[in-house]
Amino acid sequence: MEQLRSQWPRVAAEIVGSSHTLLLLDYDGTLTRIAPTPEQATLPAPTRSVLRALSRHPRITVAVISERPLNELRRRVGVRNLIYIGNHGREMWQAGRQAKVIVPRSFQETVARIGSQLASVVADIPGALVKDKGLSVSLHYRLVPTDLESHLMGIFVRDILPLVRSSELTVLYGRKVIELCPRLTWIKGHAALWLMKEIQRRAVLPIYIGDDHTGGGAFGALAEDITIQVGAHVGSKAHYYVRDVKEVITFLRWMAATC
Repeated sequence: MEQLRSQWPRVAAEIVGSSHTLLLLDYDGTLTRIAPTPEQATLPAPTRSVLRALSRHPRITVAVISERPLNELRRRVGVRNLIYIGNHGREMWQAGRQAKVIVPRSFQETVARIGSQLASVVADIPGALVKDKGLSVSLHYRLVPTDLESHLMGIFVRDILPLVRSSELTVLYGRKVIELCPRLTWIKGHAALWLMKEIQRRAVLPIYIGDDHTGGGAFGALAEDITIQVGAHVGSKAHYYVRDVKEVITFLRWMAATC
């Protein structure tokens, strides 16, 4: 993985020379800085303005993709004419309508049942936050005191992990978050590939920018395209990295002004 700045002339030439670009953007850690709680990760007004400008560009299709629920993602970004992909790729909004990936009721019931048990077993741990997202459930522990993190992990491994392994769910580990999701073959990477086929263009250049620590698979699925990790994280399958959210916004402004 190379720093984007070091390869900028070549990457910029590829983008400018493309007939159409599919720009896929994570929300948390990409368009917004990582916050102590999910509710605090708000989108700055200047970033919204850049997204609005990109949404009007005739040669660019913009999709915001996140582990957050679809309706929450749409509300937080608040820009029309974007494609929104929520719940790790399992909920989609395109062309003014919702196209949800079908998740069997049994999966949803399992998510609710294990999510309830998870909330119960971590209720006494300060800072632990369980968020029910309908098609998935997340355990956020960014606010858990450092000396209690191992205790929290111990409880999760002892009381919850066996339930997950014997169910229809799977576990995704992120930055101070654990996600319990339906064990389906449809994830962020599949959503990205589906969008490429949906765009009725002869040639599409996908660009994926993300802080993808929960195994969404988009970097691997787009191995032949431009993939950019926010932060130089060891083991990332992205081709390039930028240092932080500020550099992401600089890149988006360049696209809006140049392409």
